[in-house]
Amino acid sequence: MKSNDTVLANNDRGKALYNQYCASCHGVDGKGTGYVVPALKKAPPDLTRIPFENGKFPSLRIHQYIAGELTVAAHGEKDMPVWGMIFRRKYDNTRKELDIFAITRYIESIQQK
Repeated sequence: MKSNDTVLANNDRGKALYNQYCASCHGVDGKGTGYVVPALKKAPPDLTRIPFENGKFPSLRIHQYIAGELTVAAHGEKDMPVWGMIFRRKYDNTRKELDIFAITRYIESIQQK
């Protein structure tokens, strides 16, 4: 597989995971327009306009939010994020990290200027 093919495959994986775990709140387009928004107390942020830090996408910070290492008030308690325990399975740490990386890269790919 060529490196461009690998990047596309990883982005497809990230998009599929995003759609499965994030789109219900953040919307398929990432703009915070998911189908559960009317039931939420606080509107989810637009993930297509994440502020850059020192001119770069904050990959580590986004990764930490997805992994549950940083708290997001709208997600509730750290022990019960909206997406469940799937990303914190200790018995499958490599896959967890790869999945979180894929979602992070996908979110980076949908950034608008």
